[in-house]
Amino acid sequence: MKKLCLILIVMLFAGSLNAQISYLQYRHVPADQEEKFVERETKHWSKVAKSAIDKGQMLSWSLWKKIGITNASDTTPNYVIVNSFESLENMDMNKIWNSNMDALGDVKPEDVETMSISTVTFDYFMQSEDRIDGSYKFALVNYAKPTDLTAFIQENKSLWRPLHEGNINNIMNGMTSWGMSSVIYPTGNQDRFSVYTVDGFNKLTDALDYLRWTETGSNSPNAAAWNDVLDKTKMDDLMPNGFERRIIYERVMTVKK
Repeated sequence: MKKLCLILIVMLFAGSLNAQISYLQYRHVPADQEEKFVERETKHWSKVAKSAIDKGQMLSWSLWKKIGITNASDTTPNYVIVNSFESLENMDMNKIWNSNMDALGDVKPEDVETMSISTVTFDYFMQSEDRIDGSYKFALVNYAKPTDLTAFIQENKSLWRPLHEGNINNIMNGMTSWGMSSVIYPTGNQDRFSVYTVDGFNKLTDALDYLRWTETGSNSPNAAAWNDVLDKTKMDDLMPNGFERRIIYERVMTVKK
């Protein structure tokens, strides 16, 4: 038994070492600068990202816009730039931006920079823990700060993933993908979140319908699976106050191989 446990621990540790890594940069873009910001990022900086992706330096690059306005302050982000890498060992941010600037062509970097027309509110390094692949245009990101991160990740893998997978495969609630990532940095008691899950949808109305309160009736097509999860879940203990926040983002552009 001890040998089996040791093997499982080694397998889990090895999986973490090879997990996909993402660098997320949250930006606040004033309303009068949004058009210019989006144009510069999608028309010019996406080319630099594509060059890095073609060289195997990065897996993907994407730009997301937050749905709705929760706060007009310049400390509240309304865009997120996501850079994804095969592993932590393969992430070299300086190399990506220094060795691929020729992808801009005749355009001077200073003429299309976006830092002066936006504010970087905060950034995060994330590690992918699990996912169910699928195409999606809208991402419902559920930011969490559980009392026990390990227990949260384990329960999502063993209990919630099968429920989501069943819903996705049987097209029950409009969800088309699901994922979970934990925070690498920054961390600490004062930080915003330590993990998030992502529910993917192709229509905004599906994401909103998923969020609104409804009573799961006994004749609902997924009632049995849902009730089974409710009987076993420990989320009330892991997150006594629920998610820190749940925000929907719309995909503006993605570049990948």
